[in-house]
Formats: sequence, C-alpha cells, structure tokens
Amino acid sequence: PHVIPFYAVKCKDNRAIVNTLAAIGTGFDCASKTEIQLVQGPGVSPERIIYANPCKQVSQIKYAASNGVQMMTFDSEIELMKVARAHPKAKLVLHIATDDSKAVCCLSVKFGATLKTSRLLLERAKELNIDVIGVSFHVGSGCTDPETFVQAVSDARCVFDMATEVGFSMYLLDIGCGFSGSKNTKLNIEEVISVINPALEKFFPSNSVER
Repeated sequence: PHVIPFYAVKCKDNRAIVNTLAAIGTGFDCASKTEIQLVQGPGVSPERIIYANPCKQVSQIKYAASNGVQMMTFDSEIELMKVARAHPKAKLVLHIATDDSKAVCCLSVKFGATLKTSRLLLERAKELNIDVIGVSFHVGSGCTDPETFVQAVSDARCVFDMATEVGFSMYLLDIGCGFSGSKNTKLNIEEVISVINPALEKFFPSNSVER
C-alpha cells in the first residue's frame, strides 16, 4: 500500500485506459514524446510522469523540459551528458542492472549501470551539477524468482548510500516492472508482494523514500 504505481504507457497506449488511470491519480512511465503528449492530454501533471527511455533523443529531452517533465532515467555517461546539455534542471533516476537470469526476457544485458559504474556516474553527475533523486531497476519481463527483487532492492540501498557519500539526497526508489498480470505464470503478483514488502521495510524503512 505504500508503493505509488506508475503505469508503463508502452504496455498499452489505449486512450481510454490512460484517461481512466489519470482520473484515479496514477503516475505514468513514458518512453517517448508521443507518450508524454498522450498522458498530458487528460491533464496529468508533469510531477506524475517519468521519462524512462534508456536512449533518449535530445529533441525529446528538450520537449520534456519545455513541458515541465523533470524526472527521467539514465544509466550511462552518454545519457547523462545529453541531459546536462538539454535539460540541466532534470531530476535524474539512476537505472541499475539486476540479475535477470531468471526472467523470460532479460534486459540487464543491454541496460543498467553496475554498482561500480554507479559510483562513477554519481560523481560525474555531481561535477555537472545535475540532481540525482533516486534509483530504478527492472528485473526483466516474466521474472520467475521472487528473490531477484530482494537482491535488486538491496543493491539499490547500496547505491543510495553511495549517493549520500557523493552529496546527493535521494528520495525515490522505482522498483520497476516485471510483474505478471496472469494467474497462469510461474510467479504471481502475490508472491512478488510477499518478498518486496519485507525487503522495502528492511532496506528502506517506512517514510524514508517515495516508492
């Protein structure tokens, strides 16, 4: 109950679904200018949007900036530099790699910063005077092992501690996707919840972060 949902628009960009979720206060995970436009159509405030494309076009970063969208993810120095030039007031979320070997579709092979790289990126962001407000991760689509979420939350805690040492005051933990909407999968949502909630309380005690 303490986790605020952000709907990944790329999952199903149906206008009726977006409008319904907007009306009940859901946040939105957008991967493009088109998705940001769709979400802002029914009046969703920029604070309820995170631009979460791992490889963003500079023109679309500028579009996000001009429309008040500040939260966006990054996992490399290339992305960090693009944001520094096109949207210096952005509030960045560092996307970290996870062990997604138990997922049907693995993503960390292509996306996500390692713990070692995370420190270097945080230090670089500090040099550029770009604010980093939190950590995100994705355990891969069709995750079959709930312990993957526990390890990812633990790793996120490590990155939060790194950020404190570097001089950032992080307050956002994006626990990503990978949840199944089907009852006929190896890992259902109830099993995921049963490990995520204790992990959050252990590594991120109540009210210490927005989740």
